[in-house]
Amino acid sequence: MSLAFLYNVASCIAYALAIAAYGSLYYVERKPGYIFTALIFFAYTIDIVLLFMYELVPEFVLQFEDARNAYPMLYTTFNMAIILLYRLVLGSLLSRSFSPVEGFFWAVCIMVAWASGASSVESVASWRGFLFTRLLALWVIGYGICCLVAEFRCMNRWRWVFSLLLVLVYALGEAATYVSFGQESGGGFASPREVPVEVMALCFTVAAYVFLAHHRRMRNEQLAESLVPWIAREYGLTKREEVLLSLLEKGASNKEIAEQEYISVNTVKTHISNVYSKLGVSGRDGLAQMLKEELGRRKRARF
Repeated sequence: MSLAFLYNVASCIAYALAIAAYGSLYYVERKPGYIFTALIFFAYTIDIVLLFMYELVPEFVLQFEDARNAYPMLYTTFNMAIILLYRLVLGSLLSRSFSPVEGFFWAVCIMVAWASGASSVESVASWRGFLFTRLLALWVIGYGICCLVAEFRCMNRWRWVFSLLLVLVYALGEAATYVSFGQESGGGFASPREVPVEVMALCFTVAAYVFLAHHRRMRNEQLAESLVPWIAREYGLTKREEVLLSLLEKGASNKEIAEQEYISVNTVKTHISNVYSKLGVSGRDGLAQMLKEELGRRKRARF
């Protein structure tokens, strides 16, 4: 098996897992940015499968060339759809929706690009389609930079960093697109594998998985913070016992609890004994195991 084949398979698996993960997040949280990200990975999957078949299935080459000649604007439409998805993801991160002026600009670029596809001169149609597609891409990059500058002091740090990563990754992809278009006479799917574009897709995939890891960590922290009050209500703990349970969950010793709550160590031991009795555990290890199990149940309940 060639390295390209293994890369294609690994990419398809990574994209499929990303589609499932972001689709699940959208199902739970109903945030549009998640479904837009899933659609970007779906487009990546289509692209890598077509490239895989073009390189490894000789019979597919002729069929694909016939389809590309019959529908010359198909690749331009595919490109514009991906650019629009990037804009929608960026807008979700920055909490910015389409303004009427921006919507008009997009509509004009798309209509002109489609009208260019009707040109009888293939090179003219190709260059015009490329020009207006790249104009939209540059708009997304410039829009992202302006929003990031404006939101530098106001925006959540992690959201700002992920928005910056998205802009940088997309700018890298645009640079690769200019280079590849200048080297290829027709552009499109039939061009040889473009390493810079592959690197751009890889960077976006890594950034998307880093975001998933960060989201999981933040979600676990939020669940853990809400777990102690929930247990206190369920098991009838007093306010004092709830506070001690929270400190025990953080790993505080009896002495540290006594100093923080301004009570004696013996009083701490008495309260802790009452907590263990109400929760049905025999010690710190049993408490840690119970909290872990309850946290797991709450995670499953959220899904």
